[in-house]
Amino acid sequence: MNKSQLSTILAFSSMIILLLSGGGIPFLIYRKFLFIVVLIIFGFLVIRQGINKIELQQLALILVFILAFLVINYFFAITPQSIQKVLANITIMFSSAFATIYFSSKKNKGMFVKTLYFSLKLILFHSLLNFIAYPLVSGSLSIIGNWHYECSTFANLFFYNPQKYNYTFLGISLVRNQGLFWEPGVLQIFLNIFLFLNLFVVKSSRFMILVIIFSMLTTLSTTGLFIMLILMGVYSVRVVKNNFLFFPIVLLILFGLFSVTSSNISNKIYGDGSNSFQVRLFDLVQPFKMVADNPLTGIGLDDQQFIEVRNRVDYALWMKGINFDFLEKGSTNSITFFLATTGIPATILLLYLLYNQLLIQQKKKLFFMLILFSLMTEPLLLKPFFFIFVISGGLYFLRRFKWKTY
Repeated sequence: MNKSQLSTILAFSSMIILLLSGGGIPFLIYRKFLFIVVLIIFGFLVIRQGINKIELQQLALILVFILAFLVINYFFAITPQSIQKVLANITIMFSSAFATIYFSSKKNKGMFVKTLYFSLKLILFHSLLNFIAYPLVSGSLSIIGNWHYECSTFANLFFYNPQKYNYTFLGISLVRNQGLFWEPGVLQIFLNIFLFLNLFVVKSSRFMILVIIFSMLTTLSTTGLFIMLILMGVYSVRVVKNNFLFFPIVLLILFGLFSVTSSNISNKIYGDGSNSFQVRLFDLVQPFKMVADNPLTGIGLDDQQFIEVRNRVDYALWMKGINFDFLEKGSTNSITFFLATTGIPATILLLYLLYNQLLIQQKKKLFFMLILFSLMTEPLLLKPFFFIFVISGGLYFLRRFKWKTY
């Protein structure tokens, strides 16, 4: 194996690990150890490939800014913060910084999209096998997990949560597809990113697009279906402009997707899934009450302290028969969680950096919408894969200045 082949294998392997850091089941079960592994891997990759002086200066500035941000947040928090949580955030953010520098370097130009596409294809095909295999393996499942998370697995290859996501279709017992991730709502994010790449970045067959749509339907994720409908709508406009003869076919596909999506949304608001909708509405609204009292620095990034603070009587909310008073739960909304825990200025900066990310340049506004909507329904912002887009926006900001090497 020559040096070039080794570098390619390392790049693809590191991307798969980076993707799993964004909600993968291994990172829920072995969370502390694996996040440290991610930091070591990308630190090694950056050192191995070497970076020029400008890239080194940029990396140093990013690391210093991260440390300064976390120190300020720690000392201005309204409750005692766990040092362990601070160290965990340092590990995650530093991992993201090294990963961003690695994939953004001149030596690896175009490597991010290439490795991301291949890795997401693997996730897609695994998710299809995961869904199809359930009726065959449902009698041979075992429980894995820890105090934080638990699910059923077949040979640590397929993962399910039948107690929560079981349903029947045409007399067949099925489970909503979660692939390698802790719930279907996380899998849909990666499927939609893959759909985005196939529609707007990489030349792809229409058959692959149909496969992604089918896999998305197996998640039954309201957010996933909604985002997919938007992506397909934007793509359909381009297709019809290029050839109007496709209009009837496009209209039929969009109508089918709209029907499924609207039915799913209706069920989430008024039907059996209304509890999930109410929880997400609560997580959207309540942090604004919290940040109103702490607008500049927030209450502190410690998620356990966040739970304690949100249970205070003055932050209580009551929604449609569900009383959230004294409910010990984190937040499903990454953006409003960040708003409540870090304050308004930091959140504005975060959104600015996220919008100006450099890793995916095509249809940047649409991609920003995809990531923003996804992060507003899952607690994934402070995970290495998603935080690399924030760090990438930091590179955009730094590269607006002229750098001199000495």
